Amino acid sequence: WLKACKRQIHDPSRRWKHLSLMSEEEPWCRHLSPADHVQCVAICGGTHGDERNGVYLGREFAKRQGPVGGDDGFELVVVETNVEATKANRRYVEEDLNRCFTCKDLDDQTLTLYEQRRAKEINQLLGPKTSPTPKADFVLDLHNTTAATGVALFLHPRDKFAMGLAAFLQSIDPTVQVALWANRDVMLLPSVGRSGMTFEVGPVSIKCLDAKLYAQSKLLIEASLRYFTAHNCARKRSVDGEVVGERRRQSLRCFQMIRAVPFPRDYDKELLGMIHPTVDGKDFTALKGSDPVFSMFDGSEKTLQDMIEVTDDEVYPYLINEASYYEKDTAFLIGRRVEYDVEVLVM
Repeated sequence: WLKACKRQIHDPSRRWKHLSLMSEEEPWCRHLSPADHVQCVAICGGTHGDERNGVYLGREFAKRQGPVGGDDGFELVVVETNVEATKANRRYVEEDLNRCFTCKDLDDQTLTLYEQRRAKEINQLLGPKTSPTPKADFVLDLHNTTAATGVALFLHPRDKFAMGLAAFLQSIDPTVQVALWANRDVMLLPSVGRSGMTFEVGPVSIKCLDAKLYAQSKLLIEASLRYFTAHNCARKRSVDGEVVGERRRQSLRCFQMIRAVPFPRDYDKELLGMIHPTVDGKDFTALKGSDPVFSMFDGSEKTLQDMIEVTDDEVYPYLINEASYYEKDTAFLIGRRVEYDVEVLVM
């Protein structure tokens, strides 16, 4: 896949002519706008090698690489991102690849573990992240999780273009959830493109496939590709001076991340309990600070406010009991429910 991608997106004529306004302090913040032409879309699979829905969905769309949508379309490229971990059917080889994409780490040549080197290769292939004209205009990174998220889209709170796409996908599939990353330079792979999002799908056991969620994800990815083509067509008509009602304002329901919640542990860092049965499997369901969230091995319970300070009346947990988060001491993330008024293409 990597060789094919290099042939398709190394052509300088595919580079962006438009230079966005970028802050010198935040060179990564150069998201797409309605005025921009989407020239290259990247689909990434296998960022975590044991998330097999993402791996095989990527391979499915790799069969469609090349020009998409005719004269007003874009170039589709597909990258199998963590090649060695995918071969081994494990999350990573030496380091979590999806934690290697901050600007600082990408610039640090002393970071030489396999995934750290691979992140730099992907940054050169699809970025650079600090450039106003990265090679990939939009990055879709395909994952699955052991948590009961359904299809959940994760994106940056300042990426209004990705928010518009997410609202469109919610309009065709109301079960889609949207969660926002922290408002900073994130360490995640989609951030190397100009805009992007993570498709997180669950529950799917690690090293396994889930046919229902595979089919649901495939339909939403195909709808996303149609959205990019329709965006380019609407942009061209606008440039040509046609006055058409191409876009509408729409509410986007989403969850803004607050923080991670750790497991209860003793001084030797051994687990003292497990996620409470009233919480486990209930991603994006409201929690109060007084609600129990852990069943302790001694038969007692711990509430959310026993574990962390809770200032909101209600919070919403997600990525609950994700298997790979045990090593990160994360039982789940919590967020607050928010709504944004976003601009969505009419299709």
